[in-house]
Amino acid sequence: MSEDRDSYYRALEQQVLTYKELSTITVEENGSPMVSLAKTFSGRIFVSDERMKAFTGEDIYVRAELVPMLEKARETLKTIWPDCDLQVVYGYRHLDIQIAKFEAHKARVLERFPSLSGDELYETIHRFSAVPEVAGHPTGGAVDICIVDKDGERVDTGTAVVEYSDDTYVFSPFISRTAWRNRQILRACMIRAGFAPFDGEWWHFSYGDREWAFYYSQPKAFFTQLRFKSVDD
Repeated sequence: MSEDRDSYYRALEQQVLTYKELSTITVEENGSPMVSLAKTFSGRIFVSDERMKAFTGEDIYVRAELVPMLEKARETLKTIWPDCDLQVVYGYRHLDIQIAKFEAHKARVLERFPSLSGDELYETIHRFSAVPEVAGHPTGGAVDICIVDKDGERVDTGTAVVEYSDDTYVFSPFISRTAWRNRQILRACMIRAGFAPFDGEWWHFSYGDREWAFYYSQPKAFFTQLRFKSVDD
């Protein structure tokens, strides 16, 4: 049985975008501003990363184009589940945090597989911590998002948000029928609004970054990585 599970996971992983694929995408920054979701988004937000409070306080920031898209996704959800709402738990991630996250995961990978190097090493790390130069969150074009009920409790989606496990694949067959359905509702709402899904993580969606450009066969991405700060030192 464990071999069957492993084969399913391997098949799912083969469909996830690789570092090498993303690195081929050209980026032409369009200069879009970063905006506060607390001030512009009618859904919910929750700052899930304490490290980001040094840069954006108790707020979440994204590129301006994402706000009307998030509103459209929320409207679609409300037609399906009037009592539920979208909750953004991550938007922009400071590039320094992405680099630290990548390096920490790199150390863990090398401890387990000391012979890995080059592209093989980067691809192994990239599965759970994006290589900074292609990562979506530091561009302000990616969001981590979930559905919550009227009490603000996250609906069942099989795993926690930002959980390092194989069942974070959107199409993992080893989650409950309810969790599967809820994932597909979230995915459908976000795609309808114009976001690109990342099927390695059911909660991750983007617009304007390399993942979006690759998913929709666009000639180039238009958001690059930033070192943005909105709060005083």
